[in-house]
Amino acid sequence: MKWHLEIFDSLQSGDYQRTIEFYEKLIYQQPETITNHWLLGIAYLLDGRGEEAIATWFSLLDQVEDMDELSEILEDEALRQKNSGNTENSLLLREYIAQIEPHLPNNLLLIVSLSIELGSFAPSLIDEIGLIESLARAEPGSVDFEILLSAIEKVLLYPNIKSLELLNVSLVHISPADRFIDRIYSQLSKLLHQLKHVNYVIDIIQTCLQSATEDDRLLLLGTLYGCYILVINFKKARETVKQIVNSSADSDTQFYGKYLSLDIALRQGEFIESETLLNNYKEAIESIDLMGNRGINPFVKQFLPTSTHILFYIEDNPRQIRALQNRLSQLFQDSLEVANTQQANQSQEKIKIGYLSGNFRRHSIGWLSRWLIYYHNKEKFEIHLYLNNQNEDDITAKWFLEKADFVNRTADNIPETVQKIQSDQLDILIDLDSMTSTINCWVLALKPAPIQITWLGLDATGIPNVDYFLVDPHVVPSDAQQYYQEKLWRLPRTYLAVEGFEVGLPNMTRADLDIPNDAIIYLTSQSGYKRHPETIKLQLAIVKAVPNSYLLVKGFANGDIVKELFFKLAQQEDVSIDRLRFIPYDRNEETHRANLQIADVVLDTYPYNGATTTLEVLWMGIPIVTLVGQQFAARNSYTFMLNAGISEGIAYSPQEYIEWGIKLGINEDLRSSIHWKLAKGRQNEPLWNAKQFTRDIEDAYFEIIRLQKEAKDDLLPSHR
Repeated sequence: MKWHLEIFDSLQSGDYQRTIEFYEKLIYQQPETITNHWLLGIAYLLDGRGEEAIATWFSLLDQVEDMDELSEILEDEALRQKNSGNTENSLLLREYIAQIEPHLPNNLLLIVSLSIELGSFAPSLIDEIGLIESLARAEPGSVDFEILLSAIEKVLLYPNIKSLELLNVSLVHISPADRFIDRIYSQLSKLLHQLKHVNYVIDIIQTCLQSATEDDRLLLLGTLYGCYILVINFKKARETVKQIVNSSADSDTQFYGKYLSLDIALRQGEFIESETLLNNYKEAIESIDLMGNRGINPFVKQFLPTSTHILFYIEDNPRQIRALQNRLSQLFQDSLEVANTQQANQSQEKIKIGYLSGNFRRHSIGWLSRWLIYYHNKEKFEIHLYLNNQNEDDITAKWFLEKADFVNRTADNIPETVQKIQSDQLDILIDLDSMTSTINCWVLALKPAPIQITWLGLDATGIPNVDYFLVDPHVVPSDAQQYYQEKLWRLPRTYLAVEGFEVGLPNMTRADLDIPNDAIIYLTSQSGYKRHPETIKLQLAIVKAVPNSYLLVKGFANGDIVKELFFKLAQQEDVSIDRLRFIPYDRNEETHRANLQIADVVLDTYPYNGATTTLEVLWMGIPIVTLVGQQFAARNSYTFMLNAGISEGIAYSPQEYIEWGIKLGINEDLRSSIHWKLAKGRQNEPLWNAKQFTRDIEDAYFEIIRLQKEAKDDLLPSHR
């Protein structure tokens, strides 16, 4: 430290005028001491007198050979100012260092970081200070990694070609031991999921792949695949899958690659080719299961609990699929260090309930869970929401932020999320996303709450640290507990209730689709994932049997492939392709619901039924045909229809599915009767009574807590 001790208190308190007077007097007494001149200039600078600072320093140019000491003093003071919380002064000092020594990469990186902290950064600054040229000239090992990483983490959140250029030139200064990708991955996740800069993330990943380690390469390629899916570039997605499969013969890499091979096929509706891919994937699951925890790639390991969800779209075989799910989730949990440090709620005033999801927004989870949050008894329950790495919209603001007691915005930093949930001392944590979210699965496996429950999502996770799965009397068979790891808690009426949906104005007519006014329109509205060929054959058989009928296919992913699938099957079933119509998704959910009215009958998918789509159809009063299966995903429409007050359209065999489809198509009176029942049922059926449902689920929470307390009491030593 160069500053004199007798003036240091004034300096720390920001009394720069006194500091100036001290050094002016000292220089008058000892003009030959150059250091005092440097310090006086810095005091001028901190006091906002930059011109006097420059004049003081430049007056010494004929007395000194270089200005290294000034740079050193400026560096020390910049650090001191930053540590004291004076970011503006720190930046000011670093800008003067850059004038004296313009090619110091660490200093230039710090200028960028400080500018971002102060909100004054623009990507053009990178060029203005010559940062890229400085890093390009710097010798490997001369750049401080933590300073470099801090700057890159901040700059990447500014989508720009200059940000990418900075990343590219920085890679030579990063070694595998730095675990660089691990450190910036949260930024990629934020850019992707919250800020929606998908193409920019693709550019970042492609840049990082140039020097990625083998483990990082798999993580980056997996994320790249997800990006291409988001921008519906299936060609690039397929190329990425090939890169993964060809990158290593290891069982874990092959397991992941074969999953993605099956995933991309189903997304495009390529069910005809999926049987071989399915068998290959099941073999890969068995291989990964046999590996245990030995040498599984960390990225693949975190993917284990979400890896079987794809099977539910292909076959209705819950005993086998649930067994695979349970084993993989056990393997995943065993790989973690579970501290079991969850703290019990010490207050007896209210029950603390936490809801964890990345979809408190315009998403099925958001549309369906909002009523529970709305009707929760705030006198008895304290509601915590954990918004897991999500973007926010009008639904978030209106239905969640305004209704919860506490809202926590968590990113993909698992330890921080777990620590936050633990510190909130919840009584119960409710997982809404289930096996569709690796983050949720990780959090649940680490057991931050004493009681953990899965509700909604896509079936249960099978994670041992999840205690309950909320169902109802119909959505899983009576013997389903045999193949669930979680305890099934059957709510008395329905596992879900809503009070309806917002409906906009239709923008589609029969004339637009070249369909006569007196024709019967069957509608199937689902994603490519659910386009099972056997179900399509049933739907075509219905159209074939009902004169003057048409099948409207909505919600396909790759239009050409889905059309080819329907055309091929129509030819096999002797149905004219002129009776098929293909339409894309609507611009928003409200328009989609309004356009449902064009259908006379909706034909559900199997083995994965509609969920939100079925609820929307029932709310609009439209008859629907569903085939009841054994797995959770194959019984959603069944339980919703029963709880909406109708049984017409519920089929227990493929033949019944066809029969109901034909009957509903040709019998207008039957359709009118169903419409009337559904309209009347809005007033009194369980599916539309969200207030009663909320009381049912709250009763379940109270009972679960009571059972847990009794179990704990039973474990306590008796006192005689």
